[in-house]
Amino acid sequence: MTVGDEDQDYAELIEERTAQRLEPVGQVRVSGEPMPEIAQAAPQEPAEPRSGQEVTQAVCAACHANDFQNAPQIGDEQAWAERADKGLATLVDHSVNGFGNMPAQSGSASEDEIRKAVIHMAEESGVQLGE
Repeated sequence: MTVGDEDQDYAELIEERTAQRLEPVGQVRVSGEPMPEIAQAAPQEPAEPRSGQEVTQAVCAACHANDFQNAPQIGDEQAWAERADKGLATLVDHSVNGFGNMPAQSGSASEDEIRKAVIHMAEESGVQLGE
């Protein structure tokens, strides 16, 4: 390979990229013409729900493992015991919809995944919430 070949390769690359940029981005359909066939994407299989530990690591640990804005820390039995008195349904509702400094997490995980994460964090703190 010589320097001239590299220049030729570069020129071909520039020509190819320029042609790609000049390609039409769409087509106009004139009245009476049939609609083009559009490929349909295959339906996606629903993802398996994450475990409580996975959701805790991905979503909850940012606050509950870093002493952020009075979030009950994973491992703080007293803090979790106080919250456990409110019941699992209330804790899940607060997690899903937000409460006080706790932002709503419904966009980060399903309600079932959030329930598993709440149970996981409480159990890691020595508190049993049950299902």
